[in-house]
Amino acid sequence: MGLVEYFRNSIYMNLIYEDRYQLILSGLWITLLLTVCTFVLGTLLGMAFCAGKGSRNKVIRGLSNGITALMVKLPPLVLLMIFAYLILADTSFSAEVISIIAFTFKCASHLAEMFRSAVDSVAPGEVEAARTLGYSKWQAFFQVVFPQALHQVMPLYKTQFVLTMQDTSVVSLLAIQDMTRAVTIITSRTMDPIISLVITSVVYLLLGFIANRMLSLADRNKHLKSKEVA
Repeated sequence: MGLVEYFRNSIYMNLIYEDRYQLILSGLWITLLLTVCTFVLGTLLGMAFCAGKGSRNKVIRGLSNGITALMVKLPPLVLLMIFAYLILADTSFSAEVISIIAFTFKCASHLAEMFRSAVDSVAPGEVEAARTLGYSKWQAFFQVVFPQALHQVMPLYKTQFVLTMQDTSVVSLLAIQDMTRAVTIITSRTMDPIISLVITSVVYLLLGFIANRMLSLADRNKHLKSKEVA
């Protein structure tokens, strides 16, 4: 009975008292917003970096390789501090926008490496065969290289979404009230971190699982459509 009473009181103090569950819900919204914005923009920028890595222009190729190598090696917290206190220190951007920009470069750099490896894994002979059949350079890429590269990179792509969500957990450094900061605030008031930490862990696991399933379904639907066309 003592353990049951403890958990009952803990749940009440961490979630119900003073409507503290609203802190977690608002933190969840911020976490989702940062993660989705970062991942979408990171995907687009990652494609640009990928193209830059394969460019024949030495300057573009060098910049793309240099930026991605630097961003991949920097820890998320250090990268956020560099953008917040150095690169974007004199701008009027909000803390949320600065975080999205910083983690977009981080996400894009990881994805660029994945995309480039996936594109390079496609046999050059397939591209040559497509060009022989009259395909343009872009048609050969989007109809021959891209579908194979997408299938190759999808497992890592799904993992990167989870890693991006984990990276955003350090935004509390800029006083952004995400899930992590919400739990910290509740814990500082109750001095009992167990329930709030368990809830936060479960929420992160569920978000990762849902995102993984959604991306898997999208990938499966693409393959089914491509088979129907074939």
